[in-house]
Amino acid sequence: MEARIRDVWTKRWLQHASKLSGSSEVKRRADRGSPVGHALRLDPAMKTGGLAVWWPTGEAKQDQPTVAFRRSSAGRLAEETADLATYLPRNQALPDQRRLLRRIVAPIGRPEYRVRARGERGDRQGLLPRTKPSVSRQRWNAVRWSAFGIGILLAIMLGAIGAALAIPRATVTITPAIEERRLSLVYSPLSTEGVDWVAPTRTVRAVVEATVEGVATGTKQVPDGVARGRIRIVNATLDPFSIVAGREIRANNGIVYRVTETVYVPAADPFGSQSFGVADAPVEATMVGPEGNAEPGVVSGQLADGVLFRNIEPISGGTTRPVHFVTSDDLARLRAEVEHALQERVASVLTDTLAESETIVEGTVRTSTPVVDFSHEINTETDRITAHGRMVVEAVAYDAAAMHRQAQEEAARRLAQSTEMDVVILGNTLTFGEPQQVAPYRWRVDVSAQVRVVPIERELQELREKIAGESVARAVTEARKVAGVAGVVIDIQPHWWPDRLPDRVSRIEVVVRERGE
Repeated sequence: MEARIRDVWTKRWLQHASKLSGSSEVKRRADRGSPVGHALRLDPAMKTGGLAVWWPTGEAKQDQPTVAFRRSSAGRLAEETADLATYLPRNQALPDQRRLLRRIVAPIGRPEYRVRARGERGDRQGLLPRTKPSVSRQRWNAVRWSAFGIGILLAIMLGAIGAALAIPRATVTITPAIEERRLSLVYSPLSTEGVDWVAPTRTVRAVVEATVEGVATGTKQVPDGVARGRIRIVNATLDPFSIVAGREIRANNGIVYRVTETVYVPAADPFGSQSFGVADAPVEATMVGPEGNAEPGVVSGQLADGVLFRNIEPISGGTTRPVHFVTSDDLARLRAEVEHALQERVASVLTDTLAESETIVEGTVRTSTPVVDFSHEINTETDRITAHGRMVVEAVAYDAAAMHRQAQEEAARRLAQSTEMDVVILGNTLTFGEPQQVAPYRWRVDVSAQVRVVPIERELQELREKIAGESVARAVTEARKVAGVAGVVIDIQPHWWPDRLPDRVSRIEVVVRERGE
């Protein structure tokens, strides 16, 4: 702990050290009957141009600390901290040796005492003049200054207390009003007129498929059998010839017949038997159906080589059979059946796409144009037809439980938004009514809450300015005019002050406090 050198006896100790600085060692000496003597030794190595250090020697060698000086042409300066043994006057008794220590502090560069060099004016021997101030006088000065400081402090405290008692102050306690606010919210999963809030929904999509089989109702006769028979070939030439199998012969009726076996036709014998060469060849019509049938003599003609032919018996066997074929009515009927089957499956397919708590909103189901594929086209001969149809269906789905819960949250949020800036909703007073269905897919929920109307700071400041210097009754009347004020209590200090608020606005405090606080 630092302290300035104030002890005159410490100063005299420094003067003694300065006087003895010319010798390297001074033996023990007594100071005019003082019970404490000091032997000082100067370090010769540090005599000039640095620190001069003295160590007390003798019996008090271990207990007495060091003092340090800096020598210069201007003198010796005490610059560092040192514990010095107190130099006791002759008229004082010897106290405890440890209580003889004093601490002095003189930071480097800020000397506390300057020891003049030898030859300087004011000291013939190069020493500071010795002074012997009275200890009782010094103590009296300290007591006098302490009493003066305490007196000033007491005067300040008494003045502050008097000012506090003399200048009144007022506390205006305002109890905010508690009101009840209500709000009704009409909501629906559909965006229609009169709905305040549209609940979130989800669009579900699915592909519906159906297959239907039917019979072809168209009937017709188609060629079934091939007409077969025999034709007689007459050779009027003198050369025989053969008609090979597979040769086709066109008759006069336009029907082409095919020879099914090779036939040898002899030559005519005009001289002997006087007859033509004759042979019968089996033939069949090249086309299926009854058109190849022919009565005897109908199939006749002449081949290119001059050979004549004619059927001498009926050619028969060409028949027809009835078959079914697809008509346009069949396809239209099957299309209608497929579309009907698709519509019947819409509900079940959409249900499979819903979550457990979701519901389809009626009237929101939309379907694409069905695409129908048929196994046979029109006029195709078949007994049965297969039609396969598919279409895309989508609808709006909503979760009723989640919708009601979200509607309550939306109602509470709108109630909070509808309140003014100076209104605070008391959270533990928020209540909801049960959702009520007012129309198909339309509900209403009611929410209510108690709110506290808090006067804004600007209004409170204006109130302070209005009631300054007014009577308590007038101040209460003005305070009740502020929006949201339910009760007013005014406390004036000191209590003996007249029933009137301070004239200074700074002495009026407005506090907003709820009941029970």
